Amino acid sequence: MKSKPALSAGLALLLTLSVVAAVGQTPPKNTSTLGTAKTILPAKLKPGEYAWHPEFSPKGPIVLIVSLPEQLAYVYRNGVIIGASTVSTGKKGHETPTGVFTILQKHQDHYSNLYNNAPMPYMQRLTWSGVALHAGRLPGYPASHGCVRMPYEFAQLLYVETKTGLTVVVSDERKSPSTVAHPGLVAPVDAQGHLAGELPRTGDIAWQPEAAPEGPVTILITNEDRRIRIFRAGIEIGHAPFTLMDPDRKFTLHVLTRLESSATDPVSPTTGKPMPRWLAVSGGLETTVTVDDLLSVIKVAPEFVRQVATVVGPGTTMVIAQPASTTSTTTTAETELTVVTGEK
Repeated sequence: MKSKPALSAGLALLLTLSVVAAVGQTPPKNTSTLGTAKTILPAKLKPGEYAWHPEFSPKGPIVLIVSLPEQLAYVYRNGVIIGASTVSTGKKGHETPTGVFTILQKHQDHYSNLYNNAPMPYMQRLTWSGVALHAGRLPGYPASHGCVRMPYEFAQLLYVETKTGLTVVVSDERKSPSTVAHPGLVAPVDAQGHLAGELPRTGDIAWQPEAAPEGPVTILITNEDRRIRIFRAGIEIGHAPFTLMDPDRKFTLHVLTRLESSATDPVSPTTGKPMPRWLAVSGGLETTVTVDDLLSVIKVAPEFVRQVATVVGPGTTMVIAQPASTTSTTTTAETELTVVTGEK
């Protein structure tokens, strides 16, 4: 899957850069490409250049999308692009894995324990096996051992704005994120105010929110076993089966992040209340089915939907996947989410 953000003509990346200094010990700069702030659109950035304007969307959940073929990273906050940067990802034999990750750990002045104590300034870990975001050299092509290298100044700016649990999508096909409003799958009512969904078998439903009282929430839906699982802080707090109104529906990887409410949110004509918006990144193989269409055919027991609705909020990530039986994996471990689809 590959994601290429749609950019509007009025993108505020063209405004003046305001550098935010990170606190604590300053990591070394001499091992990294320093970076050059530009006032051009991301597609025109050259190696080592970046654009940054967090004031364009000052609050809300952040999603980072890394495009491997483009060697670019895009930063969205509450559905609005606030930054972009050139990157250098994994070279041949050390390719950066594609999929959906969360930031597991942050360390401003980090050194590699795998590659000769190499400096990794403003490190943000994606996997415990060694894949991370960090400042480094940007030669203009994939050159790392699997990490996503960024210009020093951009890595510093991003580090200040992020926190653990943030969603990172590493993609290898071009697609444009969009926003959707579909409350039925994760709210007690649909757009008309009716109870959502039909009732599948209920003997295999579990709900234990006390297992993880707080932390980022992830909803994982896998068509391979027709199950929806809810994780908070990486710990499973509930699961249930689901049915498809269209059993033959084929879909690839979809990633949605719940946005904060705004005055522009669509309003349900029946309830008169705003419907939550989600930033959606869709799989590259799907060209005719919209995310709204996909969500409309997934049906979960209404009592489970009502329980899930109590933990869903801004920043909640929903991952919908239909992994192939032999070439793809979907794994979830404590404090780590990795969803990989497509041939390895």
